[in-house]
Amino acid sequence: MLIIRRHQLPHEDDSEQSIARAVWLHKHHLENLEIVTANGVNRAFSG
Repeated sequence: MLIIRRHQLPHEDDSEQSIARAVWLHKHHLENLEIVTANGVNRAFSG
């Protein structure tokens, strides 16, 4: 969790709130990547 916090919020401290915010940002980013990938595959195979 601290690695995710340091990657997402490098200037924040290691408080519970900062870690929770970083984990939320990380999950949100992964969800966006999933959507973009699915859209790209759909576009590639739809002709």
